[in-house]
This record gives sequence, C-alpha cells and structure tokens, in this order.
Amino acid sequence: MLLNTHNFTFSYPLIMGICNVTRDSFSDRGKSYKIVDALKNIKKMNNQGASIIDIGAESTRPGSDPMSYNQEIKKLEPILKKIPKKKFIISIDTNKIETQEFALSQGVHIINDVFGGSEDLFLLTKKYKSGLVLMHTPAPPKTMQSKTYLYANVISDIKNIFQRKSKLLKKYKIPPSKVWFDPGIGFGKNLQQNLSIMKNIKKFRIEKYGLLIGPSRKSWISGVDKSDVSQRLGGTIASVLYCLQRGVNIFRVHDVYETRQAIAIFQRIACSE
Repeated sequence: MLLNTHNFTFSYPLIMGICNVTRDSFSDRGKSYKIVDALKNIKKMNNQGASIIDIGAESTRPGSDPMSYNQEIKKLEPILKKIPKKKFIISIDTNKIETQEFALSQGVHIINDVFGGSEDLFLLTKKYKSGLVLMHTPAPPKTMQSKTYLYANVISDIKNIFQRKSKLLKKYKIPPSKVWFDPGIGFGKNLQQNLSIMKNIKKFRIEKYGLLIGPSRKSWISGVDKSDVSQRLGGTIASVLYCLQRGVNIFRVHDVYETRQAIAIFQRIACSE
C-alpha cells in the first residue's frame, strides 16, 4: 500500500504503538517528553511488534487544555526529522490542519484525527496519498466528559456520523483501504456507553473501511475493576482479544510487546487442532 511516498506491505491485525511527547499524558505523565526518550520509545515499540507508531504532541485526556499548532509543530519537528520513514508506518495524532499539513510534508504516512477529520484534511489526504484514522468524540477534551448525555443511542449515533464521513471520503476519492474508523473509547462516553461500544464493535464496520480501537489503559477499565492507570494491562488485553474476534484491524496500545504476544497466542490456539 502506498502511504505518502512509501510503499508498505502488511496484513491485519496491526498494532499501533502510542508515543505521547507531552508532559500531560494520562498514561505516563511525560515518559517520552524529551526527544531522546521519544526516539528510544519509538524504536523499542517497533522492535516489539508495532507496525505503526502514533505520535502525539498534544494531550487529549479528559479535561486537558488545547495546544496551539505552532507549539505542536515545534515539538514534532525534531522527532520527524530523525525517525526513519521507510522502516515503519508513522502516524501523527493531531486535529489541527496546520499540523496535519506540516506532518504530511515531512513524510508522515497517516493522520489520526480525534475530531473525525475535515474536508480540508481530506483534500490533503488526496494530495499526499496518505492514510486516515477518523475518531469520534462529541466535544473537545476539555469538556467531552460532560457531554455523555447527548446521545440518543450511542451506537447508532456514532455509526451515522461514520456513514456521513464515508460519503465525503467518496467525494474526495480516498480509497477505503487507507481509512480506519475509531469509535473513540473513553472520549466523551460513560462506562455503560464504552461497554456498549465494545460489545457492538462490529456495527461500526462501514462498507470496506477499516476499524481501529484504542482501549489501552483507559479509565473505563477501572470502572469495571478499580485500578490505577499502571494496573490496566489485563483489561486492555481482554478488550483487544474481544475485538480481534470481531474483525477489528488495528489496536492502538501502550504495551506493544504484551499485546503482540497475546494476539499471537490467541491466534495460535484458534488455529490449532
């Protein structure tokens, strides 16, 4: 598959490793904030089995404050200059069109937009022949957890949004093979809504478009089994394996090695006599 200027061959499922280069990350509070640490983490996750590395400079945890695109680009630029563009797929987690255009001009392969993408982004995607992750959230991170009441039905509401997006994607002639929809676990949803999304994950399959889910270390896991963010690996893997059985293509996670091993063992057992 051609993504920006590079060809990649892969088969599903894929693991997307998370690299947050912000001090305000909910999961590690800035473990990869320094450039040298980010580069080490990126290399480590790729070696552990992540086919995609998703780099984010702005925190999107519930209640977080927004960052300007200038700040975002300033943080991303030295990292993008140093990471190899041919070895693995690079995704940038950003909702700002200025940052999206900058990242694509630097050879990034996928834009992961937590706001679900804009027509301006679709134009850039067509220009650069890049990939898209389009996530659902009802509001910006600062207020999203106060908007859980907005859904008439969380499944059909999100699915309808994805269907409308698919019509725009067709308008801009973006191939379905380069687009993955993400229902946004933990983004403006309460515990029951998150569980309902997980249970009904197959319903978010829109035509031939791909499906991505990011349950990693999310607080809804603690809603089922009270736990600190560092104690949610079991809940993450359970979510991954449940969704794997239901055709999810990409898993966005922090713990790459453990997730890859869990998927490998699950598949081996399923294929054994």
